[in-house]
Amino acid sequence: MKLRKRKPIGKHAVKYIEKLYALYAKRLFFVAKGYVKDTELAEDILQTVFERALKYPDSIMKVPEEEITYFLMAMIKNTAYAFLKKEKQNAHQALTYDDGSEGDHIEDPNDDYIQLIDLQALKETLNKLPQKEKDLLIFRYVYGFKCKEISDMFQVSERSIKSRCSIARKNLRRLLEKDGNV
Repeated sequence: MKLRKRKPIGKHAVKYIEKLYALYAKRLFFVAKGYVKDTELAEDILQTVFERALKYPDSIMKVPEEEITYFLMAMIKNTAYAFLKKEKQNAHQALTYDDGSEGDHIEDPNDDYIQLIDLQALKETLNKLPQKEKDLLIFRYVYGFKCKEISDMFQVSERSIKSRCSIARKNLRRLLEKDGNV
């Protein structure tokens, strides 16, 4: 993998972005919080937006000053939607009992066959899979790597990773059904 060399950011660009941060950070934070309804996530979104501004200063320097507010708001909105989409893809809801305690089960609305699974049974069943399938499922669903990232790690095509992932899920399902855990 080749790393692209970046030219250093000029002092003028850094000062301009610092000025934008000082002027708009508070307002942008509240806009982000309005989208995500979470203080910590709103702070992350604000930080990500200004990191991108520092990473690509040429794009923000080309925006006319009277339009900079709209530009930053659009960046906040797009980043917030990206964060929410990523969070939704990785969402797993814990099983909570009436007394408020949480169980050792997970609920995954994305997989019909894994509605309620005993986590211990899942761990035991994962250990029955071949090591490659187990690793693939862990990278994909526990650590959240995309198929493209996994294919880069293992130096195989993305299509192969998708196929292997599908086979591994089917094998996991078969083993869970065999053990009576589904």
